[in-house]
Amino acid sequence: MKQLSKLLYTVVMLMTNQDRSKSSISEVRHKPTHDSESLNQAVDRTINDQNFLNTIIKLLGDLNFPAFKNNIIDHIKKETKDPGVISLFESLDGYIQFRDQYHVQKALEVNDPKKKEDNQITSPTLF
Repeated sequence: MKQLSKLLYTVVMLMTNQDRSKSSISEVRHKPTHDSESLNQAVDRTINDQNFLNTIIKLLGDLNFPAFKNNIIDHIKKETKDPGVISLFESLDGYIQFRDQYHVQKALEVNDPKKKEDNQITSPTLF
């Protein structure tokens, strides 16, 4: 009888601990992969300075296309140590295979509100 009691106690304790762990909430801190301040500065510079955009696009000159974001990032890291430029390319969609430099440029220009307005398709007005 004493062994059965110990066994039941052990089972209850294990179940209680397991149930407690299911209901607990924990916190995990993640370090950002890139500096948001340098990214914001690079986006602002890209919006306001077409020469800057042209210069960073030229960094892709030796890259073999089509290329995914990770290929572009690896190439850019070999070309520059500027965290803003690297962060700018980090902002690209990781699921798109970019056809060429122009395709990458258009993807980076999505952050420019003026160019967004120019590229929007206006729908006809119905009367």
